[in-house]
Parts: sequence; C-alpha cells; structure tokens
Amino acid sequence: MAEDGAVNGDWVRLNVGGTMFETTRTTLARLKSQFLDRLLAGDSGFAQPADGVYKIDRDPEVFRVLLNYGRHGQLLLNSHVTAAMLEADADFYILGQHVRLAIDRLSEDPDADNALKYFEAKKAMRKRQQQQTSLSPKH
Repeated sequence: MAEDGAVNGDWVRLNVGGTMFETTRTTLARLKSQFLDRLLAGDSGFAQPADGVYKIDRDPEVFRVLLNYGRHGQLLLNSHVTAAMLEADADFYILGQHVRLAIDRLSEDPDADNALKYFEAKKAMRKRQQQQTSLSPKH
C-alpha cells in the first residue's frame, strides 16, 4: 500500500496545461468532479491514453489548488490563482457543491485580497534579501 492508503492501480497521471501531476483516484474523487469521474471511468467512452497520461488543456496552477483541496479539504491559494479562475475551472470540471461553496466563501472573503498582497510582499522581500546577499562583501 502506498501513501494515503492508495494501491498501485489507484494512481493517476494527468498532464494539465503541460504540467505533470500524479495523484490518486481517491483524491480526485473527493472533488466530486463529473468531468474527472467520467474521464477516468473505464466505461466512459473516452479512449484510454496509450501512454497512461490523461491530458487536460487547463491552467495547471488552478488545478494544483483544486487538487490540494482534494488532499486537504482547504483552498490553499498561491499568488497566481484568483477566485474567478477557480470559479471558471469549477464549471469546467463540474465540481461538487462542497468545493463550489468553498470557492464562494473565498470570493466573498474581504481578506482574500490581503492573501494576494501577502504573497506579493513575501516575494519582494525575498528578492531584496537575494540582492543584499549578492552585494555583501565576501570574506
């Protein structure tokens, strides 16, 4: 048995927008996505990929946030993903109501903008630290 109680047949490989993801069917099932459920169903009518990698033409950063929701039950944002982007992909993937409600709460959260400002401030601070380090005299 692998991590998260997954057996080898439970693992899925997805290429989303050029980025490779490996996860379990169990994690994907937590999203209650009609699109993903149908894509991965053996009797769905979709051809199984010869290389074993399902290809989806969507934004990989948004998918990463949704995938982590399936893993942790929380929308763990990064600085590249907005609530509007999540809403668009919720429609594309036909996600379950529980995920849509989490996205709705996020889009109504007045501190959501503060989260983005926090990430931008951290990035700027790291850049300044790198510049200071490169300017420091070496002993």
